[in-house]
Amino acid sequence: MGGVGVGFLYEDKTIKISVLIPILKIIGIVLSIPFLALVLFYFWASSGSYPQDKYAEIISEESDREQNNEKDDTFAVVSYNLGYLSGLTNNTAKPRTLEFFEKNLNAVIQALKPLKIDAIALQEIDLNSQRSFNINQVDKLARGLGMKNHAIAVNWDKNYVPFPYFPFSAHFGRLLSGQAILSCYPIQEHDRIVLEKVVDNPFYYNAFYLDRLAQIVRLKVRDETVILINVHLEAFDKPTRRKQTQFLQQLLAKYQEYPILLMGDFNSPPPSPEHPQPTISLLLDLRDLVPVVQSDRLLSQEAKTFPADDPIAKIDYIFYSRDRLELLEWRVVREARQASDHLPLMARFRLIP
Repeated sequence: MGGVGVGFLYEDKTIKISVLIPILKIIGIVLSIPFLALVLFYFWASSGSYPQDKYAEIISEESDREQNNEKDDTFAVVSYNLGYLSGLTNNTAKPRTLEFFEKNLNAVIQALKPLKIDAIALQEIDLNSQRSFNINQVDKLARGLGMKNHAIAVNWDKNYVPFPYFPFSAHFGRLLSGQAILSCYPIQEHDRIVLEKVVDNPFYYNAFYLDRLAQIVRLKVRDETVILINVHLEAFDKPTRRKQTQFLQQLLAKYQEYPILLMGDFNSPPPSPEHPQPTISLLLDLRDLVPVVQSDRLLSQEAKTFPADDPIAKIDYIFYSRDRLELLEWRVVREARQASDHLPLMARFRLIP
């Protein structure tokens, strides 16, 4: 009798386990679905859909600027972080309308067109992004200013960027953005160099983060080749920004036989008691390449470019080869107002034979 009872007990446990196993499998599958969905979303969202062979592209049309300026031996350039025309709402969750972006686009055109600019180095300009209503801002701005030569360097190509984090309705979503150089002069060559990322950032952060670039073009200005380098350096990590600036020092040596213009958003203020060793000092200490704003005026109110409504910092610069280019004038273009969170910096030069 005792042996029979034990056999029934063992058989009863076996039946219970056999029933429990498929239930546990179902629970495991149900619990794994959100995780798998998150993994699939991560790989899809952090990937791009724009052809990588077009990440560095030149678009050129015939231009009559050379003929119109043949008696004028000067030329003007602008460096402008456009902030994708989001004004002071850049990187915030504030709602924006198509009319808002169109208004800011027109403000930029009205501010720059009277200056008869020959080349513009742009940062944070959208090509086809949900956050700016999928408008090709390069095309719109180039047409508005009559600049028919473009060099486009893509630095942000993601299927979905979940930022700003909350609310979800404010997410950037599909994003195609970059840097661009617009020119009235022919663009002979174009290179796109990806700068070092912040190594301490989590892998998932860097997967969605933009590439910091050095965009390099050769402009045919009359009978001279001018090298224009457009940069947008790291904003949040000073050691990485220092490494990027050191790379620029090495890069400049490659083009020392040409007149050079180094322009862009360097995300570094000039030296001051508050910032005794800023990364921009690595470039301010160069002998042959100098800033258009003289050293004793770098901290002046007239030189500040950020934020656009009430500038308190200078982080946008234009450097030039002083033995090949004669600086005639510079100024911050305050007429652009709050089309971006930055103000444009303009400089006019004459080529030295």
